[in-house]
Amino acid sequence: MEQSPQNISTNQSLNTNKESKNPVPLKLNLGFSIGEIPDMIAYQGFSFLIFTFYSVVIQLDISKITVVFIIWSIINAFNDPILGALSDKTRTTKLTGGRRRPWIVSMILPLPLVMVFLFTPIQTSPIATAIYMAMIMILFDTFYTTYSLNHTSLYPEMFQANAAREQVGFTRRTIMIVGLLIAFVLPGVIIDNLVGTDQTTKNQYILCGAVFGILIFIFMLIHIKYGIKEPKLEEMKLRQAFSLKESLKHTLTNKDFLLIVFCSTMNWYVFGLIPMILPIYASANFQLDQSSFETSLLLIVAFLSSVPGVFFWSKIDGKFGSRKAFMFSHLLWIASFIPLLFIQSYPLCLINMVFIGFGLGGAPYFIDRNISNIADQDELFTKQRREASFYGVHAIFIRLAGILQILSINIIFSYNGWEQVSLDNPTYEQKLGLRLLMSIFPAIALLIGLFFLWKFPLTKEKVKKNQEQRKTLKIGE
Repeated sequence: MEQSPQNISTNQSLNTNKESKNPVPLKLNLGFSIGEIPDMIAYQGFSFLIFTFYSVVIQLDISKITVVFIIWSIINAFNDPILGALSDKTRTTKLTGGRRRPWIVSMILPLPLVMVFLFTPIQTSPIATAIYMAMIMILFDTFYTTYSLNHTSLYPEMFQANAAREQVGFTRRTIMIVGLLIAFVLPGVIIDNLVGTDQTTKNQYILCGAVFGILIFIFMLIHIKYGIKEPKLEEMKLRQAFSLKESLKHTLTNKDFLLIVFCSTMNWYVFGLIPMILPIYASANFQLDQSSFETSLLLIVAFLSSVPGVFFWSKIDGKFGSRKAFMFSHLLWIASFIPLLFIQSYPLCLINMVFIGFGLGGAPYFIDRNISNIADQDELFTKQRREASFYGVHAIFIRLAGILQILSINIIFSYNGWEQVSLDNPTYEQKLGLRLLMSIFPAIALLIGLFFLWKFPLTKEKVKKNQEQRKTLKIGE
């Protein structure tokens, strides 16, 4: 709904990064961006290993895993907006004080520890294993979301001018690759055989989780010490926060936000599906002798290629705006998935991953840029910074993307007689099903996302107008 924002005057303290001639200090830029590393290690390490571990290593049948993933997705979808609204309401001196920082500090031990317990299932019966899997996944997602949601919410709050956001956006998405490389390289170094079923493989998964946890702890410490700069507590208290009910109402009735969320959901479907299915896809289609490193290398190439992709898309962003540039990245990403339907050679797949990675460079960058633009526009009418509420509701939908992922896998596997996964002599139909999951399914999802993005109204001109109005927004009256 269009309306004129009221009570406009100068408020310098909330807009400290106004022009490109006043860049974000290097220490703050790097300190904040390093927060992407524990985020990526936790979530991508989880996504890469959890399905293969329980379906192949532990041999839990697909029907039970499907039920677990659905329960996990639904429960965590409704945790996220609650955590977001609570974060927006927080003003405390505890846990080093602030609004986002206390939540991040509170996760410095739980998140590393849960990475180990992901791979220590109870195996007295299939039902007990499924119950354990559901409970530990729910705990993981609660701890991960508490960290990630508050870290991500700091981005539009700390860096409020376009120049600052472009600068930090490029840095954080580049440093993010370090976390991704750790998540995908480390398992290949520690685990001899990602799809083994012996006790040695199980112990190596536990060791991998422990190393993940140690690295998450170290990088979280660096992020907390050097990368968080919130407004003074007195200044935050001037902003009267909505109640949980009011916050959800304002967020869920924001049509612009819902459009970008639906688009993002399709992107997150692809983010989750590819690493989840890749170990099985690579082993079945390329006769890799179940090599962990060669499987990891496919993802390594993709994410290394996303580094020049981030640089390229950040330049396109500056020229065409975040909406239109996101549409361009969608088109390239869609085209890069189609060859995987036909490729049956590992070297060709490795080459194709370069193009997938280049398209991937745009997706997380533009999701954050567009949600930041929505939060800015929302502030003009509510006089509140509600980043965590937006990211919390955003998480409802991207968690529900997990249901779409596991249902896609279930359809393909059940149709091909893979109720329990075995990689001994897979049939042509089973290999084709895996290629469909790696190509046509992601391409269709991204086409749907492109449609929602086409309807999204925040053009470059509209964003610029909102930025100008925000510079003179008066808070506290």
